[in-house]
Amino acid sequence: MKKMAVATATTTLVALGSLVMAPAAQADPYPRSIDTSCVAVADDTQVAPGEAVKVKFKWTAEGNVTPKGTVKWTVRNTKTGTVETGSFWSGAAKKAVTKTFTFASKGNYYVEFDTKAQKTSVFKNCSTSTSKIKVRKRF
Repeated sequence: MKKMAVATATTTLVALGSLVMAPAAQADPYPRSIDTSCVAVADDTQVAPGEAVKVKFKWTAEGNVTPKGTVKWTVRNTKTGTVETGSFWSGAAKKAVTKTFTFASKGNYYVEFDTKAQKTSVFKNCSTSTSKIKVRKRF
């Protein structure tokens, strides 16, 4: 009987010791600690006034996670400055967002994108711009 009590006590102590010695769960990453990249590509870089240009924007991070947040876009003319602004929500898994822009007058334009993740998000913000979009009457 004595041997049985000692064996039970030893087993109980070993079991409790393994619970106490269990490794701690891994902590979440710190806010703004995961690098992201973003890219914007216009489907056409030379158009006539009034023609539509589709611009694809994609915001990614390494691994299987997708950054989520607000994306602000700005259309700039190289001579006159800001022409148009707006924003949209980005968060679709591995999908590009397509926006359509039309340019009323001749000139050189850029479409710039700035991301803004939530304050407690682990993702860093990024910004990008399309290559120059030339709006001319003749080519």
